[in-house]
Amino acid sequence: MDGTDLPSSSKVIVQCTDPDNLYDSLEPRLSGRSPLRNLHWKSPNRPLRSIPSLNISLLREDKSSGSQSNVRRHQIPGLRETPYVKLYLLRCDDKESYKEKARKEVRSWVKSQQSVGDGKSSSKSQEGYDAFEWLIVHVVLANTPAASQPKSSKHISLETADSTDSINSKSKWSGKASATIFDKLRADFDSSKSAIKRVAQVRILDASDKSTPLSLSELEEQWQDLVESIKACILRSFDARVAQYESDIRERDSQRNLPGWNFCTFFVLKEGLAKGFESVGLLEDALAVYDELSLGLDSLVKEEAQRGDHDDNGALLGFSKESKALLRAALESERPPLAHNNLETDFDLARMLSVDREDFPFDVDKKDYQNLILRNEVSALDLRTYLFTREMEILLRQGQVESSKSLGEAKSGADLGLLADLTERAINFINLAARSLRLELYSAWGGQEGLSEEELNTQRAITGNIVSNFEWLAAMQILSKVLPALGLDVEYGTGWRSLDSVELSRIVEKKSNQVHETRNRANRMSLAVEARSPSRERSQGPHHKRISVIPEEATVRQIVFSRPGAERLAVWISRLAITARRAVSNLGAARPWVADMKHAALRFDANRKGSMTNGTTQVGQGAGVSDHESADNHSGSMAGIKSSTLQAAGSSKSMFFGLFAMLSVLAYRIVADTKSHSTAQQVLTDLVALEYAQDNYARAARYLHSILGQLPQSTYRPSDSHLLRIYADCLKHLDKPNDHARCLIACLHCASQGRFGAKSLSIDATARVYLDQLFNTVPTMTATTLPLSTLFMVPCVSKTITHPEGKDGFALTIDMRPLFTMTTPPIGEVKLRLSCQDVEPRFIVLKSPGEVTIHATGTKLSLETTVTSQGWYMPDEVDVSIGNLRLLHHFRSTPHDDASQLDEPSVERSLVGPILVYPRHRAFQVKLIHAPTIHLAETRKLLMHIQPGYNNVSQCRLRLKTGTAGLRLNIHDSKICGPEELPSTLRTAREGDALMMIVDDLRCDTLRSIEIPYTMEVQSEPSVTIRIDVNYQTDQGSFTLYDTASVNVILPVTVNVQDVFRDTYMYSRFSISPSTLVPLRILNCHLGDSEAYSITECRGLEQPEVIFPKQPANWTVRLVPMHNAIPAATHRLTLCVDFQSIDDLILSSLEENFLSELLKTSHQFAARLLVGHLLDRVRISWTEQDLEMAALTQEFEIWNMDDMDWPSVLCAFDHDTRSELECWLQDWHVQPSPVKFSSAKVTPRQVRLHVDIAPHPVLVTACLEIDDIGSRPRTATLGQPILADLVMYLANSKEADVEASFEVTASESWLVGGRRKGNVQLTSKPTRIAVILFPQHAGHALLPTITVRCRKKAKGTGDEDAWADLACDVHNPLQGRSILIAPDLQSTTVEVIGDLPNDGTGRLVSIRRRGGVGGPSMFLRSGYTVSSTRQPEGASELDLQAPS
Repeated sequence: MDGTDLPSSSKVIVQCTDPDNLYDSLEPRLSGRSPLRNLHWKSPNRPLRSIPSLNISLLREDKSSGSQSNVRRHQIPGLRETPYVKLYLLRCDDKESYKEKARKEVRSWVKSQQSVGDGKSSSKSQEGYDAFEWLIVHVVLANTPAASQPKSSKHISLETADSTDSINSKSKWSGKASATIFDKLRADFDSSKSAIKRVAQVRILDASDKSTPLSLSELEEQWQDLVESIKACILRSFDARVAQYESDIRERDSQRNLPGWNFCTFFVLKEGLAKGFESVGLLEDALAVYDELSLGLDSLVKEEAQRGDHDDNGALLGFSKESKALLRAALESERPPLAHNNLETDFDLARMLSVDREDFPFDVDKKDYQNLILRNEVSALDLRTYLFTREMEILLRQGQVESSKSLGEAKSGADLGLLADLTERAINFINLAARSLRLELYSAWGGQEGLSEEELNTQRAITGNIVSNFEWLAAMQILSKVLPALGLDVEYGTGWRSLDSVELSRIVEKKSNQVHETRNRANRMSLAVEARSPSRERSQGPHHKRISVIPEEATVRQIVFSRPGAERLAVWISRLAITARRAVSNLGAARPWVADMKHAALRFDANRKGSMTNGTTQVGQGAGVSDHESADNHSGSMAGIKSSTLQAAGSSKSMFFGLFAMLSVLAYRIVADTKSHSTAQQVLTDLVALEYAQDNYARAARYLHSILGQLPQSTYRPSDSHLLRIYADCLKHLDKPNDHARCLIACLHCASQGRFGAKSLSIDATARVYLDQLFNTVPTMTATTLPLSTLFMVPCVSKTITHPEGKDGFALTIDMRPLFTMTTPPIGEVKLRLSCQDVEPRFIVLKSPGEVTIHATGTKLSLETTVTSQGWYMPDEVDVSIGNLRLLHHFRSTPHDDASQLDEPSVERSLVGPILVYPRHRAFQVKLIHAPTIHLAETRKLLMHIQPGYNNVSQCRLRLKTGTAGLRLNIHDSKICGPEELPSTLRTAREGDALMMIVDDLRCDTLRSIEIPYTMEVQSEPSVTIRIDVNYQTDQGSFTLYDTASVNVILPVTVNVQDVFRDTYMYSRFSISPSTLVPLRILNCHLGDSEAYSITECRGLEQPEVIFPKQPANWTVRLVPMHNAIPAATHRLTLCVDFQSIDDLILSSLEENFLSELLKTSHQFAARLLVGHLLDRVRISWTEQDLEMAALTQEFEIWNMDDMDWPSVLCAFDHDTRSELECWLQDWHVQPSPVKFSSAKVTPRQVRLHVDIAPHPVLVTACLEIDDIGSRPRTATLGQPILADLVMYLANSKEADVEASFEVTASESWLVGGRRKGNVQLTSKPTRIAVILFPQHAGHALLPTITVRCRKKAKGTGDEDAWADLACDVHNPLQGRSILIAPDLQSTTVEVIGDLPNDGTGRLVSIRRRGGVGGPSMFLRSGYTVSSTRQPEGASELDLQAPS
């Protein structure tokens, strides 16, 4: 049996004894309730087993065979199909017939069954193997007296009755129902002590039968009782059988070491147990038993091999008769040579899986294994084959059962996980069986002793062919079982035996982890696909139709591989295909072709026509051998081969290569979508050797690209070196310089790691060959970019820059070393890019001056640039150009890095640090400051100083970029300052959207200044930022300067003006103060000449004055009109304020002092860097108190060295330079005397602004006149009224009629009485209004303030007059005068007589009141009595009593 017709499920036999011919009526109804469900078996030494379903086979007892005792028992108990349950079908319609006949017959049958089980003979163990249980079934038919009886008499108990006699005696009592036939049966044959029920009753009635008293549910309950009884009987019988088997097995196993012990007898017992498990559906237990037998057989074979003896009583045969027959047939066969027209030109997979079906090895019916085992005429291979065949059948059956559980009864399929187990077992067994078969064949041959070399070769060839034939047939049989189980509708057959790029991309994408799993599964998996690579050879014949093995629909494949176990099954099927391919390769006729294929793969010489070193095979001629080269030249090359497929494969080299390619492609396409990458790559490696041997370089390169991936890589496997050599040769023949260069680089990596070994060439010589080929290839390739780490290392980049002598720019040193220990040919160019995120430019590129050579031990390269800038930069990337090959090395990962590039070593990144780029002293420099003159009424300007330094600049192109929002530079209106310069030396030009300034002919050590007007949208901005980009041409070449300037544009001076008018002149007082916290030094103030006014300084600045935010400077002038018409019009004067800022004075003096000292040292090159850092630190370090102190003392002290943060810039120098600079800075910071600053070295600045003088307003003279205030002291008495006159008149108005609204404003010192506010007509004549002033507080008090507003009548609409307000100014002559307010006091004179304080007396002499401005003096003289009274504390009191 080959396993195609397997039982769908387990089945046990239930035998029926039918004396009344009830079988035909009972069998359909009982079989309809099969399979039995949910049987649970518990053994004392095993865990609980559950049997989900169990079919029963209901058979009628064969009376012709005689009694049971006379039946000859089979010698193998496991092969006998004996019943588990015996049923006695009883028909008894009434009680009388039961009593007279039926009871005796049943009792006789029961005794006969019990006598079989209770026998004491030597065949008791045989009875245990056939253990069964009996059951009596009372079948009630319709229209019989028994059908009218109830199911049972409920009151009858079997506990007290053992026979029908007792039941009848009890039924005689009145009120008691008589017993039924079923009750009588139970009383006679069913004991209450029994574990199972021995009696059951079923009723076979029509649906229309109404004679029975039982309901439908009760009828069904009777059937269920019968089924439960059968289940209990089956489990009891099975338990008894298993117990018997296990007991005998233990007994036999304990006798293993005794003489005469026979493994075959032990084998029979174990298999009987396995078949018992299999019969009830416990397939896992059955499989475990067979596994135990396999282990026991392996142990036995090992023991026999160690003993070296073969005991005929218990040992296995050394070889079987079939093995001997195979050798004899192979030696006697004389195969005629195949005609060319009989050779197969194509292989069909479906035909291969079925053509040799009759010769498939795994079939239990192929040999009489049972009798051979009994006769002990089997070899170890026979037993192994039989065991695996039984295991295969069980696994296939178990897979169907498990699939039915998971998918349901309505669906068909197989459990893919169990099929994967089967395939795995099959591969292991085929390998083991092949070795066993080879040993048997050698034993059947008689060994190898005494054979000649030719006979040995013949022996090896024939045995190898027989073994290969067995492996092939075994693999094909298993493939025919498991390949269709993937659930794919396939049409086997192929005309193409290669893989295209679409299929190969699956493993490449998986290897790089760049494609989702769904996309991988959507790819086609077939032996032949329609998509073809552009480089693929096209068919010349019309019959090369590509037939898909697996459907191309992605959804179908997704469903297939989503099933549990599908991926694992695919892996093992692929390995099984590889096993079949190995069988083909081991054919005697194919061995030379396989050797040629391997030798061709080991070739490295460019001339592939050369011969190999052994001189036996001309590799270069391998492809030219005749397509039908016969294998008959080799003795026994085709003997022993029965498979027609193998015969075709061994007939010619092309057929062998075709079958080899077909099986390889099949294995790959099955495994490609799984996670077993190693299997897929191994298959591709074999295909590479096959295609390379046939000069199919395109296919070999395509396969190698899938295996190796994108080259070069960071790491390589040991096997990659061999593949890389083949790949390089293929790419060279295909003329693909880009891929060839990448492959050569990978070869260099392997050569540097010593992966090529010492047999081909030495490591250095091999690397030199690859290196020369690489440098010869790169000029012909297209532009390609690779990581620098593929060829070179950059261990270190210098952290300090150097400045070339006599020209701008800077240089930087990097260390570069090749990965291989040899010197490179000249390299075109090496670039280093520095990057910065804070300053311009963002990137600076340094280049090598010319071609460079990298030595094996490493080379220090000095890279230069013409760019001048200042800021901290980081090494970003190194760019090496070799022909069209560009090598890049990123020191830090950026968003622009290619994900496909190699991971560069982290050690290299850790050896680079920030680099401070700075210009050297006297290099080209551009400074931006605010123009010294600021005119508020005109466009403000910036002043740009251009200092060429030591450069002779022929042309300078400047581009300014604003960095502040709202700032606009008027480049068109720029001009060069200085009368000696020609206007033509400055011109503008547009380059793209930018406008640049061009200045020609700048000599060294000169200064060129350019004024640039600007405007701002936001006037409150304190400073603006401008980026400077300068490109200038010198004698040394073209250079570029990048700088960023920050210019303070805030107005440093604030001016306030106050005008005071008189009748014929006016005063203007100017208050000048700083607009910031920085003090200013005011040099001069003056008003421009005017034709309207004569200007006289009342209070000027005789010498420069320092002003502070809280201490402004005041400057007053007197303006006298030139003629009378001037006051009536508006005139404009220009105020000019010359000043110097204290911070400019400090920074200028500090820079001069620091620079003069630094230039005396050998570190002049760092002057600009150090000075700039010093000034920046001072700007952020000083305080308001520091500036005020410096402004007052005209000197300042140098700040402490710790406050200047010198380490932040000194780290840009090497260790020696840094130490020297630190020592010099310490000495400079501790200089004892402070630094005095001089104003002569700072350019004065000037602010110009227009001062508008409005027309003179109406001048009203108003004051309070107090009597005698001018002749007497200005005193007043507190609380005493003072009479005053409010005098008002027009001083300079030509208006005839002016009405004034006045108000005398009271204050805390005065209380104003009278007419203190109102309206009055004013003229040039004084108007007096009397008021009274009451002093309120003692002390000096200013007179009340007088407020006057004027208006005049104007022409209005209608009859009403309109009033127009007039601008007016009030002149109070007494403004600012004060009056002393004294309290109201009086002086008292007292004359005291006698001794005070006891008894003295006195008299009042006089009383005088002090007079003031408020009232007359008062002098009082009268007689008062003065008395003294003694107080308790000793004080005295004077009482003044006026006379009556």
